[in-house]
Amino acid sequence: MMTPILDWFNRQFKDVELMMLLAFILSVFVLLILFGASLAPLLVAIALAYVLDDIVNLLCALKVPRYVSIGLVGIGAMLTILFALLAILPVLTEQIGRVISQIPQYVQLLRDTLRELQAQYPAGINAEYLQQALATAAGKIQEWGGLVLSFSIASIPNVIALGIYVFLVPVLVFFLLKDKDKILYWGQQFLPDHRILLHRVWGELDSQIGNYIRGRFWESSMVGLVMWLIFYMMGHEYALLLGVLTGISVWIPFVGAAVVTIPVLLLSYFQWGLTDMTAYSFLAYGIIQLIDANIIIPWLFSEVVNLHPIAIIVAVLVFGSIWGILGVFFAIPLAALVQSVLVIIAERAAQRKA
Repeated sequence: MMTPILDWFNRQFKDVELMMLLAFILSVFVLLILFGASLAPLLVAIALAYVLDDIVNLLCALKVPRYVSIGLVGIGAMLTILFALLAILPVLTEQIGRVISQIPQYVQLLRDTLRELQAQYPAGINAEYLQQALATAAGKIQEWGGLVLSFSIASIPNVIALGIYVFLVPVLVFFLLKDKDKILYWGQQFLPDHRILLHRVWGELDSQIGNYIRGRFWESSMVGLVMWLIFYMMGHEYALLLGVLTGISVWIPFVGAAVVTIPVLLLSYFQWGLTDMTAYSFLAYGIIQLIDANIIIPWLFSEVVNLHPIAIIVAVLVFGSIWGILGVFFAIPLAALVQSVLVIIAERAAQRKA
């Protein structure tokens, strides 16, 4: 029974170039698994470098010297980060704290609503069961919310770790932009001479990761900003929180939008009740999601490889369990890497049969 499997492995091991490719990718995965937390600043810097490199290239195309372009883009990025830390983060933390502190009132409001619905439809709603489930969910929300609230500048116990991100990441981004070609040339010196497959996979991976990170970054920025503006103009007291959640949700395919729908609906209901404003807020959120899915995503991700929804969900689960939040964010390009390797294996097998 094991003979066909052993024969398949023997055929693969005879393909030295394919084995080198698989060994190299396996080494990278093992390195990330063992030292992923330590390398997190570098991974964040690489992601930011992909985003900012396009802006640098645009300035260079306008005849601005590359070093000047890097300096201008770096200063702009630093000012943006400082604005986020000093202006946006405190407001966001305050809104999260307000939601958590008002959870008991929100739970009571939902219970009252359930009682009213049971009085109107006594045969269709088991209010006692729903209230028990609601109380359990409220406890979990308070527990998770407390963890989220604790993640703020004032309560981070390890100031050194925060300093690493605030200081080290911009430095890494600067050198990645400045010496990109030198770094790639240096890395190639440690690769085997016969690396046709490595070049192919690297070219596909570089394109996929670059397009994906840039696309998701601009999509997240646009969707989150529009969501915040609309809810702010509507007078929503949690406009910034919902805008940030909506922006983050685009990084998590399929699951993100569905999960964020719950706080959008609940927080709007808690503020306005069963009124037209609640319906308008939910309608606005739905329209933003439709525009994102049918206009923004096709425009930004036209060059990103198409993956089956099942493959994307499996990638999110697998890489998220390995690398946490970073694994979820980079699940699609990592899945594209796996797909590229599987395509190469299939091609080599077809060549041997020919």
